[in-house]
Amino acid sequence: MPSQTRALFELTRLHWFPVGCDFMFWPFGWAFLSAAYRLALPVNEVIRTTSFFALLAILVHSAGCVLNDMLDCDLDRKVERSRGRPIASGVVSTTKASMLLSVLITALFYLFSTCGTKAFTLGVVAFPVCIATYPLMKRWMNWPSLFLGFASSWAVPGTWVAMTDNYNWGIILNIAIASCCWTCIYDTIYACQDIKDDEKAGIKSMPVHLGKAIRPVLTLFDATFFVCLLWAGYLNNQRLPFYMMSVLTPFLLCLWHIWSFDHNDPGDCWKKFTAGRHGGAMVCVGLIVDHHFKLLSNAG
Repeated sequence: MPSQTRALFELTRLHWFPVGCDFMFWPFGWAFLSAAYRLALPVNEVIRTTSFFALLAILVHSAGCVLNDMLDCDLDRKVERSRGRPIASGVVSTTKASMLLSVLITALFYLFSTCGTKAFTLGVVAFPVCIATYPLMKRWMNWPSLFLGFASSWAVPGTWVAMTDNYNWGIILNIAIASCCWTCIYDTIYACQDIKDDEKAGIKSMPVHLGKAIRPVLTLFDATFFVCLLWAGYLNNQRLPFYMMSVLTPFLLCLWHIWSFDHNDPGDCWKKFTAGRHGGAMVCVGLIVDHHFKLLSNAG
């Protein structure tokens, strides 16, 4: 792959695939599979629509990474791990990055437009309000990982309404809060890789702000994830497989990650961050298994 093409590819973080894209997929996936269960969608439609939302998540993540690097290039040069990124290192110009971002956003809005008027409106609002403002948060607030959780969880109402054409706010808000907490936990673990450089550069982050309180605070977020997903399942009339596989198992896995990761070891932080995909996937697996049993029950 030519060096410039490779650099643009790295700008989207797709060379890490599925790392990063998977965390962006969870709010789409959890909301869609919950709606699919409620509607008892046939298997072929579940597979097709899951693929659609996976593509949407990849595009959102890629566009967000490009925009993040454009806005953060001055800060990236102050951090050892990020100073080699394409824009920070000077390999890719801001002009070329802007062109790539335009292509990604155009593709995104096209996909949003196929989801119905309500979902399209949410998508148009979400990108500039949430995704586009996230990179600035590390300059303005000590909780940028929490804002990222909020930004990515904007996918929940859009996905739910695209499938059901109604706003069931009890289910939507509980899934969104659970998703926000999940993203916040693992992005905070990810941010621990840069804690020393962030302190030197004056970059705001949750690890820098929380210090020794990081584990108790993340445990609180994990407990909130557990309660909200539990309540969302109750409101959606989920059955035992959901509660065991989608709620309890991810909660315990995340709890183990929180209390076992070494925040002073960047390698271990990266390992625990990437391992977070297993818990996120378990939420999806539990929803799929529960959906399967519901279809069997309906057929009988």
